[in-house]
Amino acid sequence: MKNNETTLTVQLVVKTPEVYRGLTNIVRGIEGFSLLENKDAARVDILVMEIGNDPAAEFETIRLLLKENVVGTLFVTASKATADILLPAMRAGAREFFQQPLEAAEVREAFGAVLLRRLEELNPDDEHVHKGRVFGVLGAKGGVGTTTFAVNFATSLQAVDPKRLVALIDMNCFNGEIPLFLDIESDTSWEEIGRNLSRLDAAYLQSAMVRHRSGVYVLPAPKMLDIDLQLPKGFLYKLIRTMRQFFDDIVVDCGMRLTGDVVKICGEAESIYLISTMSMPCVINAHRVQQSLASSAGITNGRMQVIANRFEKKSQLSLGEASRVLGRDVINTIPNDYSLTMSALSSGRTVAEVAKRSSVAKAYRNLAESVCKAPDRKKRGIFGLFG
Repeated sequence: MKNNETTLTVQLVVKTPEVYRGLTNIVRGIEGFSLLENKDAARVDILVMEIGNDPAAEFETIRLLLKENVVGTLFVTASKATADILLPAMRAGAREFFQQPLEAAEVREAFGAVLLRRLEELNPDDEHVHKGRVFGVLGAKGGVGTTTFAVNFATSLQAVDPKRLVALIDMNCFNGEIPLFLDIESDTSWEEIGRNLSRLDAAYLQSAMVRHRSGVYVLPAPKMLDIDLQLPKGFLYKLIRTMRQFFDDIVVDCGMRLTGDVVKICGEAESIYLISTMSMPCVINAHRVQQSLASSAGITNGRMQVIANRFEKKSQLSLGEASRVLGRDVINTIPNDYSLTMSALSSGRTVAEVAKRSSVAKAYRNLAESVCKAPDRKKRGIFGLFG
């Protein structure tokens, strides 16, 4: 990324001398930012404000500054990170809180995230602004192998091109099973990230996600939702959009519920894989899902692919019959191999790890190879954080 393509203005409203000097040195050391000395500037891109002895008045000032659009992004700092400072600051509109003494790396990460967002807004088609591809995985009904497909497709993408950064997201509330499928443990889920939404950057994501031995970064669903936690509306959609800055490929296990977030994610996805078996009830459900996404997200341009999972030539429906019901050709099939799939699941391994030369493993690899034929985009320097 070339930070000199744009310059953001920064102003410090900080009374503590050592904090002011520290912030000044940090900001002047980050390319792409200009520190304003003029206190009467009409507008500033980033304002760093210290919370002092009158928090209520200062929070009201924050609200007014943001309301009048004279400040783009506001960061706050204070000597103590107490609830009576943190919560009102975030509610007033502050995007980040820097506790004193300052951590230089934390400040640089927060400033870098603002610059990346600005570059994406100003140059959405610029080659230096990375936009990873999103692949949505939906189930026509329960028990068709949606998570099995998501796990093996993501790890196959990684195997085809080990240099790519691949993420696997489990959006199944309450019953997310990806950690079980991959034999991994994690104390962090997307709910935990929701508590720290303002810190959503490459370094934070790296620390929050689990890296599977295949190289895939995994973000599990919460084991239990905190009913007292109010996540921002559309949080999961915003999370996926932000992750596109840091990953080349993002595979999202959407389960089988067409929530608002799922519909929006599918609307931006490179491809949506609708998993179905070749039984009439399942194919009819798949057709209904197609119709729902066509009406709600306008997905009618061929981005959706129906995957015939557990396919056998003597299935209840032939591919031709299923295609007529669906109104589109069913091209991709995953062969039925119950013993192999159960062996992989029970051992927490992928089908390729259990039987690399099996027809099932080859089917996943062929699909991954067809996806990776597209020219690779240039990675930005921030991707080194994931090395």
